[in-house]
Amino acid sequence: MIRSMRLRRSLPCFLLTACAVPSPAPLEHDPTEVTAPRSPLTATAAPELVGVVTSRKSAVISAQVQARIEKLAVRAGQAIRAGDLIATLDRTELENRRAQAVANEQSAQLEAGAYGAQAQALRRRAAAEARLHKLGVSSAMAVSSARAEYAQVGSQGGAALAKAITAKAAREQSERDLARAEIVAPLDGIITQLKAHEGEVAQIGTPLARVFDPSDLIVRFAVPREQRNQIAIGQRVELALEGDPRTVAAIVTNISAAQEPPVLFSVVEADIDDSKLPPGQLTVAAVGRVRITDGVAQ
Repeated sequence: MIRSMRLRRSLPCFLLTACAVPSPAPLEHDPTEVTAPRSPLTATAAPELVGVVTSRKSAVISAQVQARIEKLAVRAGQAIRAGDLIATLDRTELENRRAQAVANEQSAQLEAGAYGAQAQALRRRAAAEARLHKLGVSSAMAVSSARAEYAQVGSQGGAALAKAITAKAAREQSERDLARAEIVAPLDGIITQLKAHEGEVAQIGTPLARVFDPSDLIVRFAVPREQRNQIAIGQRVELALEGDPRTVAAIVTNISAAQEPPVLFSVVEADIDDSKLPPGQLTVAAVGRVRITDGVAQ
């Protein structure tokens, strides 16, 4: 009786405990959850790059013969016209070479002429021996001997003629070299990178100077790999020179596909609108800062 009463008293407690709502299990941390306030997005500043003004059309002036530089007729920055004298080389050695080439040609021509005359005489003799042999006056041996001698001299004459032709070519080359003692400008432009000095010996192909045509200027600059996506063909850039508050507008016309080691950059060319330039504002080889003005290329 007593046990039954205790059971009835504790039953409500068990029921309450069983019906109670269980405590929620602790949640795992979400790695994608934002735990700090987001920083506001800031616009990427337009990069500034070092640019060099150059020309779309230029030419290297070099020596075509080896000789001592006797006179320089230009200075760096000088405006020239096509055909203007740039430098004069010493003609002494060149004239000696030409004189020797003329003498060699004359000697070879005389030798070839002598063999030619001898060959003509031997040809006539061989023909005469053949006629006499038909008449029974000359032997077959005499005919064979005359023909062999004619063939030998003819071969020597051919070698002498080839020697004369070579000597003539050498003489013509010496005359061309002598004419190249005067080095002239290949086009209109401005003299830059003048490397030659009077008195030094110019080797064949040695650059003496460079001439740039200032009528079509461009600016060339290098873009690092991490900024390559910020520039595109047709994009507008601005060139600023140190100490000059004015800027020069240019349009990107070429981007090199290859990236140069070890820094991995692309060389970019932008065309400058020469028609809007005040006289004297830009010169070839001027250095400035290039700024991309159209933002990030899409």
